[in-house]
Amino acid sequence: MSLFSRRPAETPSGPFRFRISEIYQIPTRGIVVTGTVTDGTVQVGANAVVQLPGGARQVVVTRIETARRKRQSAEAGAEAGLYLSGLSTGDIPTVPGGDGQQQDNNALRGVEVTSA
Repeated sequence: MSLFSRRPAETPSGPFRFRISEIYQIPTRGIVVTGTVTDGTVQVGANAVVQLPGGARQVVVTRIETARRKRQSAEAGAEAGLYLSGLSTGDIPTVPGGDGQQQDNNALRGVEVTSA
């Protein structure tokens, strides 16, 4: 190993906790929640649990974005968007609006996503 060679940064693994601020349905990508990693490190591929008002739901983190850039992980303190498989539009509360019901992007504010 050369004096100036770089070792890949190690990403800590272990339990994580993420607090949702908003939730969106993106037509080509699915459900994304935005918020803050409050504990630990979340990684792409992580199994997680969303504590929905109707009960816990098992999900998988399929993509992470911070500052509009795709990442493999996000650590405590980071504001991020987590793309989750395992949630559907039926899991997102709605409110009256327009000609019917519309998704309430703030309905899950404060809900936690945690390590499974």
